[in-house]
Amino acid sequence: MSDVRREAARAYGVLFDDPAMVDDPKRIPVYLRAKRSWFVIDTEGMVRYAKESRELIPNDEILEVLKKMQ
Repeated sequence: MSDVRREAARAYGVLFDDPAMVDDPKRIPVYLRAKRSWFVIDTEGMVRYAKESRELIPNDEILEVLKKMQ
């Protein structure tokens, strides 16, 4: 998904957008970047799964959520 204007990342609360980050040289590279996040959204537009993680989320975990939705 392309989110050039960062609208989706902001709407889902996964955007590093704290202005104080600009004053910290170590945090500047992530300012206005999306956090690593996973969402499963059903056909009605409801978020059925949401997770932020610095690590990759196991596919099994996501597949389990998808199974429960069927």
